[in-house]
Amino acid sequence: MSDLDKNSKSGLASMSKMKTITQRLEELKSEGYTEDFEFVNGKLTSDNSKFSAGQVEIVNEFRFEGASNPDDLSILYQIKAEDGTKGTIVDGYGPSANAELAQFLMEVEKS
Repeated sequence: MSDLDKNSKSGLASMSKMKTITQRLEELKSEGYTEDFEFVNGKLTSDNSKFSAGQVEIVNEFRFEGASNPDDLSILYQIKAEDGTKGTIVDGYGPSANAELAQFLMEVEKS
């Protein structure tokens, strides 16, 4: 899977700049986004904390499409919590999306 940064100026990333989800996760971890958030009972959770939609912001999102299967879609969210916790969460895109997580993320402020 390779990504397209939603913040790219042209709206399209060149093939040489596209990264796999694993590469993007490693890059974000090196930038301090180390928590692997999970969505549990309507909140984003990390090892020691739970966050409501009003306590986190989406810093960036990256969309990925499988090279051999265009239906293999996912989104990686780069998230920062009000207490300084930084991490990521991955969701499906389209029919494979988690509807509850998608609703939660629509309520989150984007920076």
